Amino acid sequence: MLKSNEGRIPELDVLRGLAALAVLCVHYTTSYTEEYFPPYPTLFDFSKGGYGVHLFFMISGFVIFMTLEKTKKPMDFFVSRFSRLYPAYWVAVIITFCSVRFFHLPLPLGDVTNKEALVNLTMFQEWFDMRNVDRAYWTLTVELSFYILMFVLFLKKGLKHIEWLGLLWLMVMVVTSRLYWYGHIHMPMWIRHSQMLNYGHLFFAGILFYNLKNKGDVWYRYLGLGLCLITGFLVRKHSADIYFEAAFFIIFFLFIRGYLSWLVMRPLVFLGTISYSLYLTHEYIGFIIIRYLFSIKMNAWVCFLLPTACAIGLATTITYFIEKPAIKWIRRKPLS
Repeated sequence: MLKSNEGRIPELDVLRGLAALAVLCVHYTTSYTEEYFPPYPTLFDFSKGGYGVHLFFMISGFVIFMTLEKTKKPMDFFVSRFSRLYPAYWVAVIITFCSVRFFHLPLPLGDVTNKEALVNLTMFQEWFDMRNVDRAYWTLTVELSFYILMFVLFLKKGLKHIEWLGLLWLMVMVVTSRLYWYGHIHMPMWIRHSQMLNYGHLFFAGILFYNLKNKGDVWYRYLGLGLCLITGFLVRKHSADIYFEAAFFIIFFLFIRGYLSWLVMRPLVFLGTISYSLYLTHEYIGFIIIRYLFSIKMNAWVCFLLPTACAIGLATTITYFIEKPAIKWIRRKPLS
């Protein structure tokens, strides 16, 4: 079996890579068709690929809680997350913004302004109600919201109570969703854009799976997972959610029991390694390529496989020439 590097868990890397590939597939097929009306059908329809994002959130719950449990100094966590997220993201924002401008790709929500592009570099653009340079970036706001929430708990020594706090959060999600639907409360913009009241149950599920794996196979953790599933359905009211999320829970259960080691193969681990950069750069740059290919009447296979290959190539370049060197350099710098 392949070994993990940099303390990473290879099975989770594989799941992360498959989730990124699922999101790419939905964008290059269903999303492109709905927004650009190609002259002939795309290779296939993959409307459910967006559920890969739900898997991302569960993985983040598992990994961030694991990271904080091993963190001794607050600055260590800050440096770890900054080095992991921002260098590749900055490059992705610049490349995507310039590509969309140069090739005049019409965007569903209109052109992103120079000011909005600059605010995008903070990764907090949705909190300021500004458009994303790439639509896929909305999930980064959700991730950052979770990181901040967990970091505050870390500072307040609250991680040891995370399971009870998580149950409380599930109740908050259900109650506020009901009050919001019926117009009894108004949600501040930053809370709405954080999406923690829509997807918080997935992060909590990841934490519960971490505790099942590392702290004991006890009944109340399984109960908590069941409540996570129910909460997701009550809050979002999408019937497909509970089926896909239940499937992801089963996958995670197999993972913590050691039954997914067969997935750890070099191509899939590689896909997981480049998954962050792949997620950041694939959508609008891919749309530019697909749009051109349809204009010269290439067949549906080429219109899918060529932009996919280009996306993987660009993600590989950013990962190995920007992301990994930046992580090493930033984490090596002494902190004053």
